[in-house]
Amino acid sequence: MGILKWVMRAAINASSSSRTGRLIGLSGVGLCLLALAGCGGGTAAAVTQAVVQPIRVTSTPNPSVLPLLLAMAQDPSLPVTLLPVSNGSEIDQAFANQDAEALLAMTWVEAGKVLSGAEPDLRLVSVNFWRGFFELAAQSLGVTNFTDLTGRNILLSGPVGGGRNGGPDTLFQGALKRAGFDPTTYEENTVTVDVNGTPLSVVRRHYDSGDFRVYYLPVTAAVSVLNSGQLLDDGDGNSQNDMPASASFMVDPAATGIVMQGMMSNITYGKAIDIQTLFTGYLSWPPSELPLGGLSIRASVLDDPSRAAAVARLRAAYEKAANDLMAARGYPMQMRDLTTQIADQVNRYYGQYGLSLPAPVIAAALTNGSLVYRTDLSVNAILPDLVAFHTELLGKAPPTSFYGP
Repeated sequence: MGILKWVMRAAINASSSSRTGRLIGLSGVGLCLLALAGCGGGTAAAVTQAVVQPIRVTSTPNPSVLPLLLAMAQDPSLPVTLLPVSNGSEIDQAFANQDAEALLAMTWVEAGKVLSGAEPDLRLVSVNFWRGFFELAAQSLGVTNFTDLTGRNILLSGPVGGGRNGGPDTLFQGALKRAGFDPTTYEENTVTVDVNGTPLSVVRRHYDSGDFRVYYLPVTAAVSVLNSGQLLDDGDGNSQNDMPASASFMVDPAATGIVMQGMMSNITYGKAIDIQTLFTGYLSWPPSELPLGGLSIRASVLDDPSRAAAVARLRAAYEKAANDLMAARGYPMQMRDLTTQIADQVNRYYGQYGLSLPAPVIAAALTNGSLVYRTDLSVNAILPDLVAFHTELLGKAPPTSFYGP
């Protein structure tokens, strides 16, 4: 199906898998029985090796989960059970069912879960995903900032659904505010968008400030709409006022995949707005990066001495995988090997949602510097700026208990 398949291809009406279907896991060390025969006719004895209870991690198909997928591929004995979900509500369900014990997501999504009381005892133990959000636009439009997009149609997506009020949407609104616009006043209507001959009901949000029109579409639908140049219904009943999409708010590796796919279709897309650079004033990290995603674990797990070894192995393996990915830049064969393992794992764990992610797209995003992982900045080292960043996006500071054990 070509490069387009990478964009974590989602069925437009992806159905949720059963709880049993989501519990796809790798337990750490199974029960081992070793029979020992005594000399001289002695009785056989059974020696039992303790079972290591795996850490149950839930995650949507977002960039934060890619190092975990690699770590699990490299070490099948890793004490981890991955619970793949498609959206935020399924994250809540995973915790409510007492299935999930840890979360890989955007750091402000994790903070928001604590603020809302959905997962009140989450603790952010590491921040590892640092670069990846862009506003994509055809280079012919000459877009360099949000002012160039006033009065235009913008697409915004989640990995499976439309992403409205999700992690990317929250960051988008924060970016609008940073660009000098007010994202708090808007109106919404529901319109119909044709996606490859199939009518799709889409929420359309119109921001008064800047006259931005945001259409919430699944990723593959957004790619199709952006490439087609079709006119988008604005819901006023007058087709003469309809306009095509001018840009798409996208995260890597998806953003890099769209650029690659566009080149094959003679459409030159550019990462017109680097979202990371809009959030100035934070001195704890480079201006081209943001504390985008990380690993959070329930306090009940962190405080349980019997789980300490499993937590330590999870963190070490995850951070090693992140470091390996960054170290492979400039070494094509090594990068191909690592990203192929990730691509296979995406199919295994997220294929149930119709998603796939080819290795060349992951490799390109890492190599061109659009997708960045790092493990050298601890939560404590960046704490004041991290709290300020979360407060900026969420409007309220998370409790101090969220920031680490």
